[in-house]
Amino acid sequence: MNPDGPNPGAPDGEWRPRVLVLPASCELEHRTIGGGERYASEYTRALARLTPAEQLLIAPAVVPPPEGLPPTRVLATRRILSPLLPPFPRDSWRALAGYDVLHIMCFPTAIADGLLLSGCLRGQLIVLTDVGGGGRCTSTYLTRFSPRLNPYRLAHGHAHLSAYASRLFTSWPGGHAVLHGGARELAPAGSGRFDGYALFVGRLLPHKGVREIIMALPEGRELHVVGRPYDAAYFASLQAAALGRRVRFITDADDDEVARQYAGANVVLQPSLPNLDGPEDRSELLGLVAIEAQAAGKPVIVTQTTSLPELVIDGTTGFIVPPRDRAALQTALERLLGEPGLAARMGAAAREHAAAHFTWDAVARRGLGFYRQLAAVRAAGG
Repeated sequence: MNPDGPNPGAPDGEWRPRVLVLPASCELEHRTIGGGERYASEYTRALARLTPAEQLLIAPAVVPPPEGLPPTRVLATRRILSPLLPPFPRDSWRALAGYDVLHIMCFPTAIADGLLLSGCLRGQLIVLTDVGGGGRCTSTYLTRFSPRLNPYRLAHGHAHLSAYASRLFTSWPGGHAVLHGGARELAPAGSGRFDGYALFVGRLLPHKGVREIIMALPEGRELHVVGRPYDAAYFASLQAAALGRRVRFITDADDDEVARQYAGANVVLQPSLPNLDGPEDRSELLGLVAIEAQAAGKPVIVTQTTSLPELVIDGTTGFIVPPRDRAALQTALERLLGEPGLAARMGAAAREHAAAHFTWDAVARRGLGFYRQLAAVRAAGG
């Protein structure tokens, strides 16, 4: 490894670090796929076009990764002494030494603790991106004694999903940068129609605001709800609220179906609700649905919550409404469902906005530039 200088053979002399990305769900046999996993996957895919990069998955034995994933490294894992300890056998531990940058996108976990330990012992750059999640591990117990004992404070840099997310780490040492996110190519530019329905895409959980959309749906208007139910009682409440309304639930959509839904929508909604239980709301550190919808040429309605206002130009690419304001949500819905011309004009502006600011290639370039910046600071003794 040579984190302080250019890679041999790099055509422009720039440093091409070998990067390992840890996604939120990394167990090959029991993965769940949500926004955090998609973020790591698409980021790794784009980063690999610029520098050697792989995402990390773990399994009881080393096996080839499934088809369709970005460049992926599968390492063997087993529990050693305690489920709280990094579960890497010797060969996996040695394999971690082959990377210059360990980019951890979910912490604290036992796996992330292992990457952090590797970086501290081997002089690898450690970069953190908080996509939410985490669990019980050794570092959580250290942090209980004092936040200053949190070992993740040893990371060299923090690549935040949004400006809002960066505010949650203002007291943490190290470098800081905002990456934002990009859109999957689900609906090609120019292919969209405006068939007169509103669309929600996402997990069916209370903080996503799905019930609020149903209750605000103007009379006679149509709503498509695309997402998997993770809470049976909440899904039942959504079905009850939808009685007598034109609401269609699609709970088993693949990417092709999601693309079809984006293509025909007049408006896409991400009306997440703020957390009222504490000062740190981690529910929407980055609104990927708002980004994807705009890239598909659709106006969006989001709430004035966490990162969502960063992604939308109010009145140009969509509308930003106060959370839990049914009247404001209903008014915005009626405008975009009742005026197809307005929806088309705002959709065109949304596509231009996304192309200028929210592509995975741009995100990967920001990430690679941040790694180089951190390496330069370290080489200068900072």
